Amino acid sequence: MSFQDKVMSMFASVESRMEALAARMDTQDQEIRQELAIYKTTVSARVMATHEAPRVEVPKPHTFSGKRDAKELDNFLWHMERYFEAIALTDEATNVRTATLYLIDNATLWWRRRFADIEKGTCTIDTWDAFKREIKRQFYPEDVAYLARKSMKCLKHMGSIHEYVKEFSMLMLEILNMAEEELLFNFMDNLQSWAEQELRRRGVQDLAKAMVVAKSLVDYRKGDSSKPKLPSKGNQAKGGGDKGSRDYASKEGSNKGPSGKDGKGKDKRKEFTPKTNCFLCDGSHWAWDYPKRKALNAMIEENEQEGDAKVGSLQLLNALKAKPM
Repeated sequence: MSFQDKVMSMFASVESRMEALAARMDTQDQEIRQELAIYKTTVSARVMATHEAPRVEVPKPHTFSGKRDAKELDNFLWHMERYFEAIALTDEATNVRTATLYLIDNATLWWRRRFADIEKGTCTIDTWDAFKREIKRQFYPEDVAYLARKSMKCLKHMGSIHEYVKEFSMLMLEILNMAEEELLFNFMDNLQSWAEQELRRRGVQDLAKAMVVAKSLVDYRKGDSSKPKLPSKGNQAKGGGDKGSRDYASKEGSNKGPSGKDGKGKDKRKEFTPKTNCFLCDGSHWAWDYPKRKALNAMIEENEQEGDAKVGSLQLLNALKAKPM
């Protein structure tokens, strides 16, 4: 083999190695580009999640003391479930352990006994449904729905509509399997007649609208009852006329007070101020309370007497003129 052939084979070998290296570099470059794209997508998704869902401080749920009250126990379990959703807590066993931290008083004593049974292996409470079942078995009152139905049947609209709607709503929450039509019938049937007629006139077809309309009725009636009632002419006629005439009658009549005894029970009513002045002297009193009324009456009588005398003189003169000479 000549020298030239050796050189050519060496070049061919180097060229093949270079081509293989270039192929490997292309493959690695593609892999790096794919990984970089994945990293970019992950980072952008985290940034978007940070901007779209800001961290909100979740309020702590209320504690449960073990009171045998259906509404209080239902509210406790419902708030705990909302709390788990807010903090994204999905593990069943962790939910149970978290809920037991909010038990106090009698509820704490109950859970200590149940926890001892769990350690002994006599019972298992490792899911949220099992915890709800056990706590309701211990603290949930018996026949809650039955007693609520009886109370709803006996409930009557005796006071304000606001109180009636409040009591009906509380009973309704304790009855889970009552139909909407039956609830509406009970609500309408227990109302007073005037309220039931008004709701039927407005054509309510569901319970929510009936409650809203009922609350508006009580507001309307309260607004009317709070308005002051102005005295009418009929009331004045039935009550004895105008106050000014009563004051005048008390001055011109007897001096007996309201008690009917002389010298006692003086009239303490305020003196009435007339709207118009006296037309005789332009004073701030009625014409019949004119201070010089007696003198005025005397002058009127004197004028009447003078007028009668003048009339008599004229009649005598006419009679003399009529006599024949």
